[in-house]
Amino acid sequence: MYKTLASLFIASSVLYAAEADPMAAVCDRLVAALEQEAEALESITEAGDISAPLAKVRESLAAQQELLAVDAGLLWQYIDNTEGVKQPIIDVLQRLALQFDRVEAAQFYGSAELCELLGPQVLATPATERANRAKREKLREIDHDE
Repeated sequence: MYKTLASLFIASSVLYAAEADPMAAVCDRLVAALEQEAEALESITEAGDISAPLAKVRESLAAQQELLAVDAGLLWQYIDNTEGVKQPIIDVLQRLALQFDRVEAAQFYGSAELCELLGPQVLATPATERANRAKREKLREIDHDE
């Protein structure tokens, strides 16, 4: 009987701790916002499909912007150190990356508004190009060292 009570006590403590951790709520909202953006982009298949998904992308980006108010260091620490949190984020980011490539290849389906909304996430800037070039050079150096 005591083992059952102890198990129930431990399980309820774990559930309470998960509910009490504000970073858990932030991660849930982050995944939900990224999922919403991915689903909206996946639903765009031609230029006439833009209006409804565009509203969903706007909502998702607004939700993501709100999440920037949290301490990024604490958020990444939570993501890195909490079992089962990182993989769902990686999965949805991979889905988003595929959709970004597809939408960019389709020239944003002729929508200037979609291009403007996704531009910061999709389009390369001189700074990102320099960073990507530096990463590729570093990878080549590592590859040649072996």
